[in-house]
Amino acid sequence: MTAFLPDSQPVYAIDLDALWGIEQDFTIELLARFYLDLIRKIQRSGPYFLCGYSFGGLVAYEMAMQLIDEGDSVGLIALLDTPNPALKSNLSVTGAAQFHKAYLFDRLKKYCRMLLQRDFKQMTRSGLAFMSTNFGSFFLPAMRIGFRMVNRPLPTVFGAHDPTTVFAKAWRSYVPKRYAKSVAFFRVQDRGPEYDHDLSMGWDTYVMGGVQVHIVPGGHLDMMSMPAVRVVAEKLAAYLDNGSNLKESAGTF
Repeated sequence: MTAFLPDSQPVYAIDLDALWGIEQDFTIELLARFYLDLIRKIQRSGPYFLCGYSFGGLVAYEMAMQLIDEGDSVGLIALLDTPNPALKSNLSVTGAAQFHKAYLFDRLKKYCRMLLQRDFKQMTRSGLAFMSTNFGSFFLPAMRIGFRMVNRPLPTVFGAHDPTTVFAKAWRSYVPKRYAKSVAFFRVQDRGPEYDHDLSMGWDTYVMGGVQVHIVPGGHLDMMSMPAVRVVAEKLAAYLDNGSNLKESAGTF
């Protein structure tokens, strides 16, 4: 992404990959506090321009909330395909039924299309991801033990969709605070029809200044690849230019 941002714009990345595989529970709030301590070693005061992808979007949002609570300033919050964890819980009974109906019909259509196209490899991978996401709490603990007994790592397709990980638990337990200003929200085009009823994916009821939604091509895993990453970077550059009177010495995190 940095390749498509202005050379004069400093960008600092905090790597979440180091946390994969840990088993000790944590919260979004604790993680945000830890990262705030890191970025303040680089930039002691705001304004801060914060951006996060997927799970990292929740961390960036919570970092902004803590900065504001401490009297500091935030120039930008950009969320990259990060649904609000409260989206589903805030749905009515009818809304929740429609959400899950759209989800199931869409996935069944996708698997039938793969079957007709004889794309058995992708069908198997998508099917395993579906089973892991929806029923993983029942069979993944036993599978994890089995792979550990034969000294083999759990296949990535399971780990990435495992609802029992500390990441999934932290996601589900997070309750965002309301934000007085606006948020830039980037969502992928192939998110699924279950999210079509709310383009902000749940953020519009929490962001009082409005959610500026940008649709980028591809799916969730494509967002950091071309052409989606170029679209995101160019939009981010425009936001940074609009706040240029604030960011003379500010970096994007």
